[in-house]
Amino acid sequence: MFNKNMCLLFLLVILTACSSCMQNIESKADTGFDNEEEAEYPFATWETCSQNIGDHPCNFTLKDQNNNDVSLYDFYGDTIVLDFSAMWCGPCNVAATEVQSVADSYEDLSYLTVLVETAQGLEPTADDCKGWADDYGISEPVLAGSRAMIDSSSSTGWNISGWPTFYFITDEMVLNTSLRGYSSSYIDMLIQDTMGE
Repeated sequence: MFNKNMCLLFLLVILTACSSCMQNIESKADTGFDNEEEAEYPFATWETCSQNIGDHPCNFTLKDQNNNDVSLYDFYGDTIVLDFSAMWCGPCNVAATEVQSVADSYEDLSYLTVLVETAQGLEPTADDCKGWADDYGISEPVLAGSRAMIDSSSSTGWNISGWPTFYFITDEMVLNTSLRGYSSSYIDMLIQDTMGE
């Protein structure tokens, strides 16, 4: 049987554990900028980020097909199509055939492809991205991602439950909408909607 002091001690332990959990959850949602990044992205005045629609997405930096570091926030001021694809995915390959024509059809549009897996299910390298870009005639950034970018809660990663998954980001760096699966007509419609935001 618990006495009164044991109950109070137990309650104190639970409250302490829960408060530290909440601090960890909240810290994951901050922008994570250090002073150098804050100077590089002075427009990023928001204090939190997430991959939820209506929020500012958290920044990331990945290697592109030319082995350069490319950050999502480098494209602030443009409407962004963010395409998460896997090299083994048939619809992703179909979508890749139209990337450059879509990008060329709109002023102030940046189309970023993030390859999450190779045909063998491995993390892509810059060389894999170069092969993808060359095969499909893509001059837009093709970035080497990984499954570590995926998070169904959208707090520390992107909610990707099907391939490809597209996110549409306004020129003010706000997530407008997303699309799972590929449809050329929906891509155009959602770009126009995002540009209108």
